[in-house]
Amino acid sequence: MNLVKKIKSELLRNKSVKRLNNKYKAKKFYNNRIKTTGKPETIMFWSTGGMFMQSNIEGMIASSLKLRGHKVHMIICDSVYKACARRADHPDVSIKDWTIYCPSCIRNITRLIDRLGITYSYVSDFIKENRQAELRKMADEVDYENHTELSYNGTHLGTHLESAMLRHTKGSSYEGMDELLKEFAYTVLITAEASEEAIRKINPTKVYMSHGIYADWGPALSVSLKKKLPVISYCSCYLNAHFFFGTVYNFNQTFLTISNESWNKYKSLDLAEIQKQRLFSFLQRRYLNNETADMKGLLKEYKGEKDIFYEKYDLDPEKPIWGIMTHINWDAVSDYFQMIYKSFDEWLNETVKEIYNVKDIQWLIKIHPSELNDNPYTGCQKFIENNFPDLPPHIKIIKMDDEISPKDFYNLLDGGVTVMGTGGLELSLQGKPVILAGDAHYSNKGFTYDAKSEEQYKELLHNAKNIGPSDSEKHNLALKYGYIYFILKQIPLLPTISEDLCIDFNEINQLYPGNNKFIDFLCEKIIYGGDFILPENLVDQILTEKEQIRKLY
Repeated sequence: MNLVKKIKSELLRNKSVKRLNNKYKAKKFYNNRIKTTGKPETIMFWSTGGMFMQSNIEGMIASSLKLRGHKVHMIICDSVYKACARRADHPDVSIKDWTIYCPSCIRNITRLIDRLGITYSYVSDFIKENRQAELRKMADEVDYENHTELSYNGTHLGTHLESAMLRHTKGSSYEGMDELLKEFAYTVLITAEASEEAIRKINPTKVYMSHGIYADWGPALSVSLKKKLPVISYCSCYLNAHFFFGTVYNFNQTFLTISNESWNKYKSLDLAEIQKQRLFSFLQRRYLNNETADMKGLLKEYKGEKDIFYEKYDLDPEKPIWGIMTHINWDAVSDYFQMIYKSFDEWLNETVKEIYNVKDIQWLIKIHPSELNDNPYTGCQKFIENNFPDLPPHIKIIKMDDEISPKDFYNLLDGGVTVMGTGGLELSLQGKPVILAGDAHYSNKGFTYDAKSEEQYKELLHNAKNIGPSDSEKHNLALKYGYIYFILKQIPLLPTISEDLCIDFNEINQLYPGNNKFIDFLCEKIIYGGDFILPENLVDQILTEKEQIRKLY
């Protein structure tokens, strides 16, 4: 037996033998797939960007759909362009050397998809070399003055280019960075052209991708929506190996959008005590027990004593305290929900200028702690230091590395201001009023103050002292939405997707229909539509101890 294993191991060192072995295993794996009762869907997976973990997740979803009788086809990058999302991981590497990362990236992703037995094509299969040269000439015409007007066959692409540039520069100005701008413009144009041609050849009924933004995915999303194709998109959330999913039908939606039909259904129902317990338990464990995937290493210890912070920030407990919650100023700035200002920096600038004269409130400007790792030199804290070096005493800054937990911060406040940050929802869950300067996923639900113009926003800031705690109706609406968002929309891909966000091939049989009810639910929503909101019977299930949202203790 040991000799057989040794011989097999030696044979599998040969690339051709290993490829044949993977092909045999994949064929055997799909032998027991089911047939659909109707016409199978054809789903095109736009799996570019060089993100290996995302390719694992998308490959897993594609495999699950194939096992249910549907046709899947993945599109992966093969270095037609070099300005991809991964380039932000290596900011010190010159543009001419960007392609040094491409071979290993292509090789690793191709091997993964081969192992899963998924049909795939490369971006280069959909765009000829002479056309690449033509698009390069178009990209060379792009400059700082005209880049936001970039379009392709009548589809506006400037917002995707702007978003990609802001992400790459971590929110700093890119005026004068012409070479960088032209490279990302080329990526945007290639993505638009290749996705349009892929749609023409593959003829999908649906498209699946991560993000739906930046140069790697945004143009493909725009092209798909223009062709009336629904786009299933997703992103990571607050728990390991859990994700938000959503189907986007138009340019005003994202994967966080829930339909009016779903919201009207849930807001008409009273939350049971066990549902409230789940929500409060999740929030408590998030901030007190550090059970969180998005704030690892950033959360500060919860003190639970306001007096500590009254003294630290020289606050008068008898005078209203409102928080201004800033954002990561480079992340999805121009792709998602609309803002009443052009950028987060402009919003922050106008807000600080306005509250200079609102002296009957103590304002705490909370810098997002992620700035410490992501962009300490180009973020909101540096912006305030550069533009407002001498703030009046009624305006204080809570710096990115200050020793204060989000829960302690929320407890200090009488109300809050943000554009679309999650902090606004969390504050609403405490029954406190929130003023929004943009269309957040939780705005227009009846529990926030939604400014629709600069004038209305400034009026709300000046009137903040007269805005009291939320009444029971508003608070209950916030709780209902919070339950949907934090409990019902966080969908686990465990155990097939492990905590390192790669496929655990020892758990691959979980993808078979009936073996994992969460995968069954996910595939059903992808195929038949509807909001990705877990039904209560799935919330009641505990698959592993790592699924913290199901615990009540």
